[in-house]
This record gives sequence, structure tokens and C-alpha cells, in this order.
Amino acid sequence: MSTREPFGQSGRLLAGVLLLIALVGLLSWAGTAAVDPLESTYPDEADVTTARDSYIGARVVLGGSVVETDPLVIATQPNGNGRFTVVQTADSFERSTGPLETGDRVTVFGTLVDTSTLGAERTISTDLWETFYMVVVSFIGGCWVLARLVRGWRIDWDRGVLVPRLTTPTSDGKPGVDPSLSRGDETSADGSNERYQDRSKTDRHREQRDR
Repeated sequence: MSTREPFGQSGRLLAGVLLLIALVGLLSWAGTAAVDPLESTYPDEADVTTARDSYIGARVVLGGSVVETDPLVIATQPNGNGRFTVVQTADSFERSTGPLETGDRVTVFGTLVDTSTLGAERTISTDLWETFYMVVVSFIGGCWVLARLVRGWRIDWDRGVLVPRLTTPTSDGKPGVDPSLSRGDETSADGSNERYQDRSKTDRHREQRDR
């Protein structure tokens, strides 16, 4: 006996519409909520490096590589240009795996004191291996989930839903029919056969009475 869905196709359609409306609403709400100062809501290195005088006294977010450590000097351009001296770094670090070294990547939020000095309010250092590790782990996890989905589920095009696959592996590694379905087919076949035999007996008794 098949299990009927409580709301059917129209219920799934309504749920999809409601989820889409919720997604759009949450995106709009997130756009108006307070954001992390290290995100690109403040002038960044692309803006400040080429027009330093315009941002003196303003809060900015500068990202770059460390070229000196005492004092801390960062270069916002890959060729080593666009240098800024970062002050007050001791009180602004939020995450660091150890002492800063030349070549480390840092992002600094603070006030531009003059054309070459940045007063840090928040500083975050990131290592290249952390980004690489995050990407690799995410990729492996995504592949594992996709493989499990493909092996265990299929699309029922008639109903437009995902359903479990109805085959089970046999001893020789080949897919076989789900045992529950086999039992159901046998039961159905047996029942049909019994009804046919009963009908035949009834017809024979009727013919005998007519004679």
C-alpha cells in the first residue's frame, strides 16, 4: 500500500514559494543589519592607496602582506608598494597563530592617522594553509554528500520528488529487487491466483446445478 503525501503537489509548491519568500526576506534583512567592520563597507586598500590625503582621519580597512615586523609595516600591493605603518597592533590582535613574520597576510581596521600611518583598532592575521585547508575539506565533504545522494536516492519524475532507490546489492555485487517489493509482488500474485481458483470453482458448481 503506497503512503499518500499529506498535502500533495500543491503543498510542495506552496512550501517552495514560502521558502523563497523567506530567503529573499532574510537577504534583505541581512543587508540592513550591522556588519563586520572588516568587510568592505569601509574604504579599502584599493581606495586609500591611490588617494591617501582624502582619507586622513577616516576609518579604513587595509589588507596586505607584512614587509616589516618592528614596527609593523604592510604593503597593500603585490609588488611591495603601498606601504603603511600600523601602530597599536598589540591591543588590536584578535587571532594570531604566533609572532608575525615577513610575508604573512594581515587585515587591519582602524583610523588613517596620516598618509603612511594606520592606527589599528582590529587586526586579523591569516595563514595561507588555513584557507587551503578550508577549501580542501569543503570540497571533500561536498563530494561525499553528492556520492551518498546519488547512490541512495533517485528522482521520481512522475511525482517530482526525491525517493530512496528501491534496489539492494546482492551477494555478487549486482543490484537486485528490494525484498519488500518482492514479497509484496508474491503476495499480490498469490492473492490473485487464489481469487482466480475460487472463481473457477464457483463457476463449475453453477454449471453442475444448471445441468
